[in-house]
Amino acid sequence: MAADAPTRPGSGNGSGAGQLAREVSSLQASLLGKLHEGLAGGDGALFAAAAQRLAEEFGSVTATAVGTLWDGGGAPAAAEHPSLYRPGQMRRRLDQLLECHRRYEQPFALAVFDVEGPGARDNGAGGRQTALAVVGAALHESVRLVDETFRLEEDALCVLAPGQDTVGGVQMAERLLLQLDDLERAGGLRIGISAGVVACPEHGSDADGLLHKADEAMWRARSVGQPVGVGALQDR
Repeated sequence: MAADAPTRPGSGNGSGAGQLAREVSSLQASLLGKLHEGLAGGDGALFAAAAQRLAEEFGSVTATAVGTLWDGGGAPAAAEHPSLYRPGQMRRRLDQLLECHRRYEQPFALAVFDVEGPGARDNGAGGRQTALAVVGAALHESVRLVDETFRLEEDALCVLAPGQDTVGGVQMAERLLLQLDDLERAGGLRIGISAGVVACPEHGSDADGLLHKADEAMWRARSVGQPVGVGALQDR
């Protein structure tokens, strides 16, 4: 198994994403408390509507702040999620890794992540965008310097990890889970993931086949209530 390279600077409990979650959660709780005091004895429906509106605004603030945080760190830019590459770049990079494997027998791991949980569902599309931005930032902190993160579909992300095998890919997903646990403890932001992990050449050497197996593994993991699934091995 390939040894893990150092993760990005700033990861851990004192990370930028963790600090951001603590500060935003604290400010939101303070404002909700003041709002409740101001409407004490008043219309409950009015308070609920105001609280919902406040949550929506904070979702937008969180997404924007996470994007700004990673823009300042020199992360690759994308329109909706500054910490993620664009989908077309993912396919080009995957083709490059496959060519390196064909020429030099260099392995790599591929992991797909689907974002779920209350933090991803709150406030409809705004909640999903906030969750994706936060997970993108957490991925940026938890993967190695040589790994690359990409946006796929509406709620899906992908990481390509050169030099890794299946075990290394699973460990990468587990590091992300620890990052999200830290965020929940720090600021109450509950976001879950389902992950599917494959590797080349263990699961094949075809781009579409690898993506399909990773997607199948992700949904299989979700169906049995597990955070991480591994693709079926290639027939020999």
